[in-house]
Order: sequence, then C-alpha cells, then structure tokens
Amino acid sequence: MDVDLNDADKVGSMRVLVVDDHQAFRHALTSALSMVDDIEVAGQAGGGLAACQEAEQLDPDVIIMDLSMPDLSGIDAMKRIHERRPDLPVVILTAHADDGTEREAREAGASGFIAKGTGLRDLVVILHEAAEVGAR
Repeated sequence: MDVDLNDADKVGSMRVLVVDDHQAFRHALTSALSMVDDIEVAGQAGGGLAACQEAEQLDPDVIIMDLSMPDLSGIDAMKRIHERRPDLPVVILTAHADDGTEREAREAGASGFIAKGTGLRDLVVILHEAAEVGAR
C-alpha cells in the first residue's frame, strides 16, 4: 500500500509513545515520526517500567513498543498498561519478528506487530490502523 507520509486526513493528530531500550534507535524513530504531519511523539521510554509510567502520565493514543528490554519485557509492560487502559493500542516493533513471537504478542493484546527492518511508510500505516481500532 502506498501511503503519503504527510496525509493528515486518515485519523487526525495521533500522540505516540515510543518505547525501546536502545537510545540511538529510539531517537532515530522519534525523529522520523516527527516528520509525519499527523503524528506527534508524546514521549519516549527506555524500558517497560518507564513505559508503564509514561503511558499513565502522557495519555498517548498509541504506543510503539519493543519486546526485549532489560527491566520488563514489552509483553509484560503491555499487559500492565492494559490493566489500566485496555483500549490503548500497542504496536510491537521488534527484531524478533517470527510467527510464534507475533502470535504471543497478539494474544497478549498487541494491536499491531512489525519488524524493525520495515520501512517508515508501513509503520505509519500500522499506527493509523491501530489508532482507528483503539478509537472505537
């Protein structure tokens, strides 16, 4: 699917929390998402525990979350977040993109699942899809 990265007619402005334990990747992703007109990066977190705190404080529309983090896995963080906000979409962005991992993430409540090597356009499409489902 070809998507214009600056097509603001899809969902409206979307506030995103970016969670990844690798600082350089987190900053690069934040910078790339900041170039998309209808996406606002509400904040960043470097681990699962921080993600739970930031989700509570920042009230994002969507969370992009890595799976492998040192303090609390992305799956466990997502479960904690969903205890308080079951409607908050979480898109898993991971280097461990196999069918078993995706199935586990979706069973735990992930709204989307994408490999880190995937392009920005595809990530933006998945974020929009997740936000649409979360808004229902």
